[in-house]
Amino acid sequence: MKTFGILLLSLALLGFNLPAGAAELQQVSRSAGKLKLDQDTDLVQALQMSEPVIKANPDLPQNYTASAAQQNLDGIANRHDQLFEIYDADVALISDIDGDGYHHAINVYFDVDVSHDNATVYAKLYLSREGEPWSQYYTTDLFTIHGDDYADAYEVETELLEGYAPGYYDVLVEIYSLDHAYMVASEVLNYYYLGMDVMIEDRSWDEPYEEYYYEEYHSHGGGSMATLLLFFLIIQVVIAARGALALSPCNKSEKYNKKRLP
Repeated sequence: MKTFGILLLSLALLGFNLPAGAAELQQVSRSAGKLKLDQDTDLVQALQMSEPVIKANPDLPQNYTASAAQQNLDGIANRHDQLFEIYDADVALISDIDGDGYHHAINVYFDVDVSHDNATVYAKLYLSREGEPWSQYYTTDLFTIHGDDYADAYEVETELLEGYAPGYYDVLVEIYSLDHAYMVASEVLNYYYLGMDVMIEDRSWDEPYEEYYYEEYHSHGGGSMATLLLFFLIIQVVIAARGALALSPCNKSEKYNKKRLP
């Protein structure tokens, strides 16, 4: 049994494929959201203070109260005279450290409109990698929308920490209202909606690119030997040159003339 456990651990460390349920449990991210025009909340600072989570709570928003849940269960506030629409949405890619085109953080923006009156809503956000099943990564706080007012637009910034392999992702935004017992609006943000690919990866993949410089070191320990060889080469050249002069016709005639002198 102990050997089997060690084998499973080794397979996990080596990156072998795990069952879908186990793989989903490894998806870790952290998110922070706010109304787009909220000047009192620093989204970057809020994100840094957020605790990493293994997927968001799939059932309830962060401040969803028990009384509101009971109202939905009882059907007391289940209105049918309001229509909802995600009027506009966008995705901004953030933080590509290694410059490979895949980012490990995204900002999702959406503006929800209601046909009349006001409504208290919350949103669930999902990611899907290249056609894989949707995986929820965040549930927003409750916020109020006012007709078609653009000032109630919402944004969520997310840093992907683990379990998101590089790829082309789709983003799904689902809107829920406290006055309705079901989802009231949704939108898939992909290439066809955005006009661009959502290329993301988690932080573990987004490592800074490092260039390695190789320097050649030349040892000068053999300098004396090279000098000695050069010295002997010069001597050989001098000897060869003197031999050539000794065999020249001019030198022979001078020696012959010297012998004929009385």
